[in-house]
Amino acid sequence: MDEASNFVIWKAKILAILDKHRIKDYALKVVVVLVDANVAKKYEEAQAKAKCMILDGVKDHVVPHIAEKETTRGMCETLTSLYQGSFVQRKMLLENQLRQYQMQKGEEIDPFLFMLQGIRDQLTFVRSTPDPEFMVRTALNAPTED
Repeated sequence: MDEASNFVIWKAKILAILDKHRIKDYALKVVVVLVDANVAKKYEEAQAKAKCMILDGVKDHVVPHIAEKETTRGMCETLTSLYQGSFVQRKMLLENQLRQYQMQKGEEIDPFLFMLQGIRDQLTFVRSTPDPEFMVRTALNAPTED
């Protein structure tokens, strides 16, 4: 899998963790902090906790891109632009890969279908749904053993 599709999985996991700790909104929304000192303190604690969770959940080479962000939302926006910004190119590449994908002579059917499903799943990550009829035709046109 590539980094863009891994990002979709990572994002789902990190948002679930943030939700469990009731701090997911800090990653998704602009949060207005009231002047009340207690509310501001809770906000700062929640931001710090969410930032740590995100930093713990990314690889070291990604940390410099997000470490200086002041808010959790800023971190998530940066990660999204880094890993989902090229969806159009990724979608075109995967669609082309799917059109050209063929079973090789002597290849077992299970690995062939698994790979075909993998391409379809990656297309789903980039918000593209392959035509089911095309998928069936591709699978049925696989060469048979002589």
